[in-house]
Amino acid sequence: MIPTRKNLLYSLYIQFRENLPLIGLIAAISTIFLGKVVFFHLWHDVPIAQLTRDITAIGGIPAYAGFLSQIGLFCWAAAAMLCFFSAIVIENHRIHQQIRQFLFASMFLTLVLGLDDAFLLHETVLPALGIPERVTYASYGGLLLFYLFRFHRLILKMGYPLIAISLVFFGLSYTLDFVLDIAYLSAPIPLLASGRLSYLLEDGAKFTGIISWLVYCFQIGKYSIRASAAKSNIGLHHYSSDISTQQATHKVHIPQDR
Repeated sequence: MIPTRKNLLYSLYIQFRENLPLIGLIAAISTIFLGKVVFFHLWHDVPIAQLTRDITAIGGIPAYAGFLSQIGLFCWAAAAMLCFFSAIVIENHRIHQQIRQFLFASMFLTLVLGLDDAFLLHETVLPALGIPERVTYASYGGLLLFYLFRFHRLILKMGYPLIAISLVFFGLSYTLDFVLDIAYLSAPIPLLASGRLSYLLEDGAKFTGIISWLVYCFQIGKYSIRASAAKSNIGLHHYSSDISTQQATHKVHIPQDR
């Protein structure tokens, strides 16, 4: 049956009203960031085009410039969204609060590191404000240690090889950032002296760490959702990486519509 114009308009009105909070959220977020553009333009005399256009178009550089870095930013964003989506999907119940906190904390940590990577906060922005690069690195290290200490039981129960790999490569990238800068100045090796090898090692280690972190966030999100569904009435201490066993033991009953 083809809906009449009256029914179609009424359906549109109902759907619009039901989605009004989300529409308001979209408008608020858009207004905030567009307001930032106007603020920087009026108060700091930054051309609007430099704030809105693509970086490759602004700089007149090839489209492939920063290829690996751009892919890394996509991975940061994907990892943060995986944690956020998994946290809101899990049933809001007392026994699941700790796992939700763990996922939200993982999302927050991902956003902090991703924003730093996107806008070079530790290299340009924060030093311009008087905060040395090493202080920023120390702050990130403290945040990471707090994260590991606060949720160490969950990390151990849900599997830790991927997060360990990620941290190893992040640490390697951080170490190379300082070591290769010193070697770059006096290295007799032409490949190292040209900077090509140092960029490949440092940025390659960071990229591998980002990919490892993305897969880890996928893993903890998947395990959390499955464990929450399979064990909705069982305490948090039963969470385990052996989700397939959990699902086989604890079936989820979904009532059928009559």
